[in-house]
Amino acid sequence: MNILVLTDFSNDAYNALFYATQLYREKECSFHIMHVYDRHSHLKKEYAVYQGDKSLRQFLSDRTDECLKQTMHRIISDTENNPLHKFTTLKIYDAFTKGVRTYSKNNPVDLLVMGNKGRTGAKEIFFGGNTIQIVKSKISCPMLCVPKEIDFTPISHLLYITDYKHTLASEAVWLIKSLAESNKATLHLLHVGEEDKETAAQKENRASLTSFFSGINLEFHDIARSKSKAKTIANYVEAHQIDLLAMSYYPHYLLTKLFREPVVMDLSIYLEKPLLILPGLE
Repeated sequence: MNILVLTDFSNDAYNALFYATQLYREKECSFHIMHVYDRHSHLKKEYAVYQGDKSLRQFLSDRTDECLKQTMHRIISDTENNPLHKFTTLKIYDAFTKGVRTYSKNNPVDLLVMGNKGRTGAKEIFFGGNTIQIVKSKISCPMLCVPKEIDFTPISHLLYITDYKHTLASEAVWLIKSLAESNKATLHLLHVGEEDKETAAQKENRASLTSFFSGINLEFHDIARSKSKAKTIANYVEAHQIDLLAMSYYPHYLLTKLFREPVVMDLSIYLEKPLLILPGLE
């Protein structure tokens, strides 16, 4: 399994990397730790007091190498040199979103991992700007967003939010299934209702998911939407002790609406649970 982990060398970014290693601690994985930077890099402030003769770009390149090396040594030590895990580092000089999109397009990536906030994240915001940019850039691989400084706990309850209107990409459903199976977790399929009754297509998609997830402990829940979809989901997460959320991203679908809602401190439950964003088929 190829896992691409984005880092800005913040504690949040390292925590996301560590979480991913624990989530897949019993699976053979190659972790590719990547830093994307350009002349606006936060490392630029170090150049202001640098007294050598390197150009800004060369300085940033060398400092990136040093930080990546430190990160790799730290994660190998913290994971006790897990024989199932291989780590490599890479750097890309480019605009953040473009660099990530180009790399993921030209290289095999089964999962992209990043912290949901970085160095400039404010407490009251659900997602940092970089996270939203990556999601909206329509990267075709699943993306795991890990909250700030959470401790890893085994997944007992996994939630997938669906309206049953769309078909999931095969890679996406396999990822959910593998997580549920490897953790012996209960999989909750949550439908936040807006329509009065289910259409034929929705019934077909529900039946298809039921068949695909056979052998897994499934729970189906249909709940009415309150004033806020985000608040409805947050209440469910808290009530059912969900360890990880998953949802698909479609243009004009739930996640887009979720970003537009005032997701602030009253939804701080989101800051405590990892979110798996899955590529959706149109």
